[in-house]
Amino acid sequence: MLVRGVIYDFGLLIFPISVFNLIYSIKNKNKEASKYIKGLAIIFIAYSIIALLVIPDILYLDVGLEILIYHVISAISDILFIISIIITNKKSKELTTTGKAVIYKFIFTFLVLFPIISFCLSYFREKHYINNSSLILICSESSGFDKSTYAYAISENYSEAITIGVDLSGYKMEDYLPNSFHKLDYGRRTDDIKITNNNITIFKDDKVVYKINTINKISSCDVERIFYK
Repeated sequence: MLVRGVIYDFGLLIFPISVFNLIYSIKNKNKEASKYIKGLAIIFIAYSIIALLVIPDILYLDVGLEILIYHVISAISDILFIISIIITNKKSKELTTTGKAVIYKFIFTFLVLFPIISFCLSYFREKHYINNSSLILICSESSGFDKSTYAYAISENYSEAITIGVDLSGYKMEDYLPNSFHKLDYGRRTDDIKITNNNITIFKDDKVVYKINTINKISSCDVERIFYK
């Protein structure tokens, strides 16, 4: 799973979780469980801000206008979380039933850890491909007024899509690359890149400056930036 995909998935999953939390805040009769219901709401409100506002900017993820849909879903979910907090605070003063809330604790722990683990796995997966690749291609494609940017981390053993450092045509990609990488001064008017099946060849002033064979095939793309070892 790509980092951007994890962010988008979270933007969708937060709504059913908020509904689940609201329902349990209404049905709950266990005073001990109240803290888990309220804690889950507070944590996921923080998650929604970090996932949809902070992480895309910090990691320079290329997010299109579709991100607005996730912001709307997140805003609705946050409202439901706030309502569940209000209900829980009001009911906790009246609840007298106590006891171990094992199920609530398990659900709370799982839901809190799942987004963190998913993000970390996707982030370190992309970093692994970046650090062990020989070539990074920043590509773009346009559809009307909408332009999307994506990237490939390429070695002789793989060609994998990556999403971190891709926004702004890969302007900040160098911040995520090992020192062993160099930026190729590539001009689309004077230079060329040919992708044929498993072969990638880069020309500069009609001369071959870089060539690599890879196991996986990648489709031809409109190259914005090139980084190589």
